[in-house]
Amino acid sequence: MFKSPFSFNGRIRRIEYFLSCLLGGAVTAIAFWLGVGTSLIGASQNSGGGFGIGVLIGFAALIGGIWFTIAQDVKRLHDVDKSGWLVILLLIPIVNFILGLYMLLADGTVGPNRYGNDPKNRMPYSAQPTSVNVTVNMNGETQKTETKQIDSF
Repeated sequence: MFKSPFSFNGRIRRIEYFLSCLLGGAVTAIAFWLGVGTSLIGASQNSGGGFGIGVLIGFAALIGGIWFTIAQDVKRLHDVDKSGWLVILLLIPIVNFILGLYMLLADGTVGPNRYGNDPKNRMPYSAQPTSVNVTVNMNGETQKTETKQIDSF
C-alpha cells in the first residue's frame, strides 16, 4: 500500500484511495495550520524570519498535499480504465463531488488494462468448456451415455 504515492503511473484499489484521501487531507491540514501558526507567531513578535518560515512551511505542505492528492486521483482513474486527465473535472463544483463518489465506489477493471496490472491480482473471466457424464436408469438397468462438451457463457 502507498507504493510511490507521488507517482502518476499505475493503479490503486478503492481502499487505498479512501485511506489516501483521509491521510493526505489530515497531513496537509496539520502541516498547513502549523505553518499558519508559525507565521502568526512570527508576525506577532515582529519577526520577519519567523513569518517567512511559517509561510514557507504552509506553502510546501499545501503543494505536497495537492501533488499527493492529484497523483492518487489519477491512479484511481487508471484503475477504472479512465484517463488521468479526467482529474481536471474535479475543478468543477458538483461534478467534483460526483466524480469523487464514482472513484470511491466504482470497482476497478478486472485483470490488466492499459495502465497496469490489476491491484487485486484478478484475471478476466473466460468461459471454459466442461464435460458432463449422464447416467440413465431405464427399467432397472443402468446405462451410461456419452460425455458431452457444454460451453458455458
